[in-house]
Amino acid sequence: MDIVVIGGTSRTGVHVVEQAVARGHRVTVFCRDAAKVPPHLAAHRVVTGDARDAVALRSAVAGQDAVVCILAPDGTGPTRLVSDCVAALLPAMRDAGVERVVLCSARPVVATRPALVIGLLWLWLRNAYRDLARAEGMLQTSGLDWRIGRPGRLVDGEGLGRYAVDDADEDDARGARTMARSDLARALLDLAEAEAPDRAWQLGGAA
Repeated sequence: MDIVVIGGTSRTGVHVVEQAVARGHRVTVFCRDAAKVPPHLAAHRVVTGDARDAVALRSAVAGQDAVVCILAPDGTGPTRLVSDCVAALLPAMRDAGVERVVLCSARPVVATRPALVIGLLWLWLRNAYRDLARAEGMLQTSGLDWRIGRPGRLVDGEGLGRYAVDDADEDDARGARTMARSDLARALLDLAEAEAPDRAWQLGGAA
């Protein structure tokens, strides 16, 4: 597959690019600054631009089979980074004839348990979660072939090479609420490759 990774120089995005190349995919990294692309990443091409810029996104998605979007705002203040990106991305995908898109969201966007932890997270990260919820809603009504992965708390370091997944109708995922970024990358690529119906998944670390 030809896959463009929006946010390909982020801590999770680097894992997605590495694993996608290892699986034999041709990868386009979309990022703000080409100088931030690690030298070891064997991406097919790099496209620079703002993730909210429709013109730059059209250049990135041209000729692709799938898009993986991994964005997170800096800080905890008001933000529309992800939803503005999705708003620009969807018409760019339609114009390019690209159907499949995977969005990395977050488990607390829909989870309610454990109530105290989720409540505290929403108090702290409410702006980011509201932005992700807006972006999810846009995807779910887009008519495209969308998939949403909602991980719990992410950590760096070596992963287990596996993960737990549940239907988004469940309040919480099986397995640990913490997962390694490399395992999240594996899950996002599995979603990109799968011939699955449009849906969102709760992702967790393998038990």
